[in-house]
Amino acid sequence: MLKKLGFVEFIKAVMDRVETGTGLRCYDAIPKNAPSPFYYAEIVGLRKADTKTMFVDVFTVFIHVIAEPQENNSSVAVYKMIQELEEAMTEDIDIDCKYTVISQDSLGLQRIQTDETNEKHAILSYDFKICYGFKIK
Repeated sequence: MLKKLGFVEFIKAVMDRVETGTGLRCYDAIPKNAPSPFYYAEIVGLRKADTKTMFVDVFTVFIHVIAEPQENNSSVAVYKMIQELEEAMTEDIDIDCKYTVISQDSLGLQRIQTDETNEKHAILSYDFKICYGFKIK
C-alpha cells in the first residue's frame, strides 16, 4: 500500500524552509496579536499529476508575507521580505526520504495590499510536485 505525504508533514516542511531561509517566524495559523513581520503558509490546493512511472501529488501553497507598518506607508519592507522568501525557496523543502520533491515552482506574486492594521500584505504562490511511489508492471 502506498502512503501519500500528509498535509501536516508537508506544511511543516514548507514552514521550516521559510523560517530557516528568512530567519523570521512562519505560521500555519496566525496567533492573535502576533507581532509583524512574519510569514503565514496555507495549502490551497492538492491535485494528482501521476506519470507513466510515478504516483505524484501537486500541492499548491500560498505564502503570505506580513511586513511591519511603515510611517510613510512605504512598501520597501514588504519588498525585502518577498526577496528573502524567494531566495529561501530556491532550496527544496526537506521531507521524509520516502518521498521525493520532483519540482518546487514559484507561481509568482499574487497581490500586495495594505491591511486594516496598516501592515503590507503580499501573497506568493508555489507548486510542489511530490512523488510518493513508483508504478511497476
